[in-house]
Amino acid sequence: MKKVPGALLRFAGRGRTKRKKDDSAMKLFWAGVIGLALAGQATQADHPNTIIVIDGSGSMWGQIGGRPKLEIARETLADVLVDFPTDRGLGLLAYGHRRKGDCSDIELLVPPTPGTAAQVLSTSNTMRFLGKTPLTDAVRRAALDLRSTEEAATVILITDGVETCAGDPCALGRELEQSGVDFTAHVVGFGLQGAETTALQCLATETGGRYFDANDAHGLRDALDQTLVAPVVQEAKTALPPAPLATLKAPQNVGRATRFEVQWTGPARAGDYIDIAPFDGAGTHPLDSVPVQVGSESVALTMPAGLGEYVLRYVQPLTAEEQAMIADGTRERTLALRSIVAVDVDRFIDAPATAAQGAMIQVVWGGPGGAGDYIALYHSETTNTDAWLAAYPLGGGSPVAVQMPLDTGRYALRYIVSGAGGEAVLVSDEIEVTGARIGMNAPDLIRPGSEFTVTWSGPGGPRDWVDLVDTGTEGLYGSDGLTEYSYAYLRDSTEGRAITLTAPEAPGTYDLRYIGEFPQSGRADSSERALLYRQPLTVATDAPDWSADLSETGADVASAASESTVKPAASHSPAPANAGTDVARSEADDAAVGDDVGYLCEEQLGCQIEDHKTGISFFLRQGWGTDFPYRDGPEAPVRITFFDTANSARLVLNAPAEMTEGLLCLPSTMGPVCNLTPDEPAALLGATLLLQTIQPLN
Repeated sequence: MKKVPGALLRFAGRGRTKRKKDDSAMKLFWAGVIGLALAGQATQADHPNTIIVIDGSGSMWGQIGGRPKLEIARETLADVLVDFPTDRGLGLLAYGHRRKGDCSDIELLVPPTPGTAAQVLSTSNTMRFLGKTPLTDAVRRAALDLRSTEEAATVILITDGVETCAGDPCALGRELEQSGVDFTAHVVGFGLQGAETTALQCLATETGGRYFDANDAHGLRDALDQTLVAPVVQEAKTALPPAPLATLKAPQNVGRATRFEVQWTGPARAGDYIDIAPFDGAGTHPLDSVPVQVGSESVALTMPAGLGEYVLRYVQPLTAEEQAMIADGTRERTLALRSIVAVDVDRFIDAPATAAQGAMIQVVWGGPGGAGDYIALYHSETTNTDAWLAAYPLGGGSPVAVQMPLDTGRYALRYIVSGAGGEAVLVSDEIEVTGARIGMNAPDLIRPGSEFTVTWSGPGGPRDWVDLVDTGTEGLYGSDGLTEYSYAYLRDSTEGRAITLTAPEAPGTYDLRYIGEFPQSGRADSSERALLYRQPLTVATDAPDWSADLSETGADVASAASESTVKPAASHSPAPANAGTDVARSEADDAAVGDDVGYLCEEQLGCQIEDHKTGISFFLRQGWGTDFPYRDGPEAPVRITFFDTANSARLVLNAPAEMTEGLLCLPSTMGPVCNLTPDEPAALLGATLLLQTIQPLN
């Protein structure tokens, strides 16, 4: 028969039809339970701890002989604990005593230490009884609290109720026994019938204990008599030599998916290891493990990604000779264990609230930064962490560049942590993908077969391109049967935003198109290519010759623009490609720009400007700045000067007529934008972008 070093006592109840039972029978019942605990302690004095587990569920208000069961339990405790040895540890564990309907309401109220009998009594007398019956988790928790090393433990479970929190007592018994834990549970089912007894019988059988039916007071006395007076002699297992001592020291709480250090002592026998496992009684399937090494005092483990309680174990595999001694299939034993909790960590994702289709954005992040962590892009309604559209590892640090999908709508950026046992979402941030603002500056007329320059604005994705096709062409793939007369990828022109194309040999009207591409490396579907913008171009034999100087200076394009032969780009949709990028304010370098600087954009992807004082917003390319926006009066138009710090390009919004006489001015939602430097090619591109993005600030 297994030795009983420390008995676990459980008062349990569930409301039923009243039956007459005298108080003397109940007192005999509780006295017998605690007497059995004391008898068990006498068999193994080196581990005398006892934990009393009190059912604090609402069913304890049920009556026996006209008195609530909780009153009988308290009175019986007071009677039998008078003789409890003061040199032996006594503890109190309760569940269901704090909150209604909470299956996690389990608490060790009094740790098992000597001289605590009075504290146990006073604590039990102030308990409330109102919750549910997490029977399985209570037994599991008590097993760990009783046993911090590989010592035997016994539970005597007396209950007139069954599990109400979806636990499985049978599975728990199997886990404890298969993991090599010397743990025995005797169960007395009081007033249970039929299927109600099945799981409790299994708990007893799986751990080498016995189950007793007690349908009335007489049956209850018989069950206790058999347990106390005529204990069943079980077939003894061949005992192993005493287990070597081992200890584990680690933080009580560790951030999930983060690395942490465990300090240990132990025999360090070949094959010994330290692991972290689920909180399932003894940890039957490790999530992360590290072998111990002679001469080392610590190991590093990774916490699981999921929040909650886990178990650290020092495990020693048994030799072939040791396995033969036991002959029950046990292959290892636990020398030490302790609980550890995975908690949340400081984390964040900082990204724009909106971004244009196909745009590259910078996502600033904070978190563990583990080797397997990544930022992933999802459809907003997706809950499966594996169904991402694109994933970006965090090994390069913060920020990380993320490309937006080509389909507009709501999406989610999520920080995924990869810890022991799997992945989890650390933090999530919503982002709205809007239509891209795209423009192209090119001549209206071009000679057949000649080269010409196109300046462009748009998302600038790493696989975007501009092509020249027949008018009305919709196809995007070679299989669509389209004819591309000329094309250029934009990845090599993001700095100057200029590409060179070649006109078809046949005169006629063609389309310049901007094509966005999103990599299909994700695990969920998304559009791979999309036609984002088109504008017409005419090939004629009498067109001007643009090829001579365009590739070097673009001066002829600027000159032609002043004569309206270069067509200003149209807007495709209402939001800039890089909406939300931070704006850097700076004092002006008078020698460089000549005016005080209100805004200066230093971001590679450009800056979305919102001036709340004047109520205007617009988008600036990198290297562009403005003076301070102002109004001459509450109803006066907003006036701003825009300039390119790399050259002499200068534009003005709502300038006086005498200042702009004879210059090219184009209307915007906030007033005319005039080009003060018609001979500067960069001014054309700046004007195109501003005309598309200037709008009132809501």
